[in-house]
Amino acid sequence: MQTVEQFFQTYAKAYINSEPEAFQKLISLPSLLLAGDSKTLLTDTDGLHRHVLGQVAKYLALGVATVDFVLQHQLRLSDQLQFVSLYWRFYDNNNIVMFTCHTSYTLQSQQGSWQVVSIITDDEQAAYDRVVKAQV
Repeated sequence: MQTVEQFFQTYAKAYINSEPEAFQKLISLPSLLLAGDSKTLLTDTDGLHRHVLGQVAKYLALGVATVDFVLQHQLRLSDQLQFVSLYWRFYDNNNIVMFTCHTSYTLQSQQGSWQVVSIITDDEQAAYDRVVKAQV
């Protein structure tokens, strides 16, 4: 069984490299995205691809070149479920942190691998908006 940290290293690479097929293996469908008052239910691969490609395009346009994370908290919910809180760092081409944000995930074990079943973004949009305003 892969570790949660290994899972998120794969997740970060697939995400920032805009690899929807690789990313698709990391997300269980349906999956729930929560951000503030917004709730998005991803029910099929087309919706997942649109969401991922849209987010990645937004970050690439901003100048994000790579990401990494710090695992802040991991809580076992059951034999097959984990709750994980990450601190994401988004870097530019000069390896300078552009912004950071907190995101929480519920992971489910599927045939020896983790898959995301829910994502809760905390301050990602606010952090993104601050960078956009600073660039104007």
